[in-house]
Amino acid sequence: MNPYDHAHALAKAIREWEPFLRAREAVRALDQDPSAKDMLIDYLRRRMRMEAKQLRGDRLTEEEVSTMQKLAEVVQLNVNVNKYLQADRELQTLLMDVHAILAKTLADVQVVSAAEMFEEMGRNE
Repeated sequence: MNPYDHAHALAKAIREWEPFLRAREAVRALDQDPSAKDMLIDYLRRRMRMEAKQLRGDRLTEEEVSTMQKLAEVVQLNVNVNKYLQADRELQTLLMDVHAILAKTLADVQVVSAAEMFEEMGRNE
């Protein structure tokens, strides 16, 4: 079996995996509750901005951290949002694990690793 066939088999397995099914059901529920969906989208955007700020090497203020913690608490009170976030965490973990497995395999044929490149870029900036 070639790698593409395995990739399609993995995609099929993921579509049948319980966390994926829970995420899909949560998305359907959120589609029926626009205010909860908007709240989730706002939370995800804010979280992404904070993560981007950290990746740039900027420090988060205590106020930013406190605001996000409070927002996370409020957002998770919504049952459908909470279900989505839990399932999404499992899916993201799976994605990272699969990526790590593939990256380890491909490392044997790389001249320089992505980690080494990022490290070098950090030194030169």
